[in-house]
Amino acid sequence: MKNKFWIFITLALVVSACQREDYFDDLDPATDSFQEDDAGNDTDDSNDHPPGDHDHGSDNDAPLTTYRITGDDIDKIKDHNVAPQYQSFQQDYAKHIEMWEFVTRLLPFEIRGRLAEFEVFHGEGELLGYVAPINDNDLSRWKFALAIDAANNLDEINFKDFFTYVVIHEYGHVLTLNEEEVNTNFNNCNTFEIGEGCPRTNSYINQNFLIGWDDIYDEFQLLQEEELFDFYDKYQDRFSSDYAATNPGEDVAEVFAFFITSETPPNGNSIADQKIKSMYNQPDLVELRNKIRQSPTVRALRAGSWLENPLRNRFKIGKHQHTTVNSPAE
Repeated sequence: MKNKFWIFITLALVVSACQREDYFDDLDPATDSFQEDDAGNDTDDSNDHPPGDHDHGSDNDAPLTTYRITGDDIDKIKDHNVAPQYQSFQQDYAKHIEMWEFVTRLLPFEIRGRLAEFEVFHGEGELLGYVAPINDNDLSRWKFALAIDAANNLDEINFKDFFTYVVIHEYGHVLTLNEEEVNTNFNNCNTFEIGEGCPRTNSYINQNFLIGWDDIYDEFQLLQEEELFDFYDKYQDRFSSDYAATNPGEDVAEVFAFFITSETPPNGNSIADQKIKSMYNQPDLVELRNKIRQSPTVRALRAGSWLENPLRNRFKIGKHQHTTVNSPAE
């Protein structure tokens, strides 16, 4: 099953996330690329809104344009068929490029090697971004998707803006769920199972899991969707945000976002603080943090200032549970 990691803002400005199954029936199996006409448009748009979307709330997005990533550059793979109200957003290719250039300024070149496709979509004021592996069995190539209606203030990088936060958070998924971190083979898994496969013993997500999930995971798996609120209230000292309590995948991405944006390591002893501190014990992550924070292209960044955004106080677990799975067939 192919999983996507979504970030939503509802009309009440409450953020939630979910996974959905992605269908690529318009892919050419021989080339693993979209079938296109001479103008670069896909010839089969029957799956622009694939079956199952409504079950997970993903009907709140409208794919506009998908690009192939080559280094710092992008070139168009396809324009999706869109409703009339989205055509102006689709045709704003200049802004698509600005959005991608924002990503390249924030994320150093050397850590973007796994980003294979960039998708611009309209999130209907709710969906902010998502990532998904291009192929279920290859976690080395990812689609990185961002909402054009959430992309404001692209001239500077400022963590008061949720768009910056989304890019950091979504990259956290690629960092913690790639082929070096997760084995797509579920057989004889000795850690725990997620949609992408079995996290490796020394993976970031498994280390995070052992700190704050191991002893409560069985309880978590039995939860009904509406019980997530009570779950967070019961264990809130374990999570950097209530959103992190959605599942281990979102938790480690949130921990990564706090690790990157906070000025200094936390000085508390909560399990939530321990998770963030553990990243400071990883020399490769500290090096990555320094590269992002010390780059001259992010001089407008003020560490942790996105936490001051009043919308952050309404950053809650929403109605869509982003769940793990118990078997590859689920």
